[in-house]
Amino acid sequence: MKKDGFFLKGRFFKAKRWKIAGFLLVLVILLGIGSFLMMPAVTFHAPRTVFNRHTIPPFVAMVESGGKVATWNKSKGEMTIEKVGDSIKLHIDTEQSQGIPIYINGSYVGKSPLNKRLFPGKYEIVAKPPGYLGSIRYLKLSTEYPKDKQVILPVDRHRYQDYLDEILRLGYTPIKVMDYYNNVPITDKTLILRHDVDESADYALEMAELEKARGIKSSYYFRWRTADPEVIRKVRAMGHEVGLHYETLAFYAQEMGLKSAEDITPTVRQELRRRLKFEIAEFERLHGDIYTIASHGAEENRRLRLTNYQAVMEGENPLDYGIIGTAYGPIIEKFSYMSDVGGIWEPFPYPELKNNKGPFYFLIHPIHWVSSFTE
Repeated sequence: MKKDGFFLKGRFFKAKRWKIAGFLLVLVILLGIGSFLMMPAVTFHAPRTVFNRHTIPPFVAMVESGGKVATWNKSKGEMTIEKVGDSIKLHIDTEQSQGIPIYINGSYVGKSPLNKRLFPGKYEIVAKPPGYLGSIRYLKLSTEYPKDKQVILPVDRHRYQDYLDEILRLGYTPIKVMDYYNNVPITDKTLILRHDVDESADYALEMAELEKARGIKSSYYFRWRTADPEVIRKVRAMGHEVGLHYETLAFYAQEMGLKSAEDITPTVRQELRRRLKFEIAEFERLHGDIYTIASHGAEENRRLRLTNYQAVMEGENPLDYGIIGTAYGPIIEKFSYMSDVGGIWEPFPYPELKNNKGPFYFLIHPIHWVSSFTE
């Protein structure tokens, strides 16, 4: 009976796939007729049961082979088909390995290598392999581009320990953020190594242990939600720096219902600064002395279009807060800054490292390197 149940279930899903394939085929035929009749641009509802990461790539390929441009808006659940006009044909591929998921302006378009037509404009193209860090590239396409353009995106398949070994092999000296403020000599081979502990203190501890095994010391900034006392004690004992990943503006915005940057009046800024001073003192009471702090980017900051640093610490004297400096601000301007925010390298670091474009400042999030710890 169980086997029959699975058999029937399999037949159901197989039939469902055929229905979806049939729907897409009919849609492509209609679009082909429309193309012949010079059909204008059309936008229609794209339900996820039909349009998803499995069906989008072949559908788009069929449409664009017929001389149109297909764009899927995942957030709105809409598909738009437009005339070619002055569109540009891109060939998108990834270095060293293929079959990497590709996203354009946040929407999945298929796996590398693939062809994609785009109209002139600005685009964000991302290669993101599952379990690894990807890369990002910004393109501004114009009619001056050749009709066929190739876009190659590098892909990082390093584990974190591989990355550490690479920077050491290339002769770089990682330092902590506080070392910069303590006037440690800076050369082209200096690399500030900073970590924002956004989600998991345990992953931060594993990362700290990998660094300690190689004689590397770096800076770890803990949010209140990730400030595990035992983890912080162990990270400190390894010689790493510990600081507060403050989100004072986000907390205040939630509490007071702030809607825009215009709500951040001089009076509000003074209150934010008072609160941050209290947070620093409380963090030190619970976890020991800290010397630098780092601004956290929460959803509230994106909505307000204002960072914690801009709202609170910009133009302030860190000594008034009982610290020697911040992880943002003028310090960034002294280095080539790179980050893995969202699990995407921006810019991709390895060519810069190999070409001695330092000194460097690297922001790395433990949560994006989980595959390094679980393998």
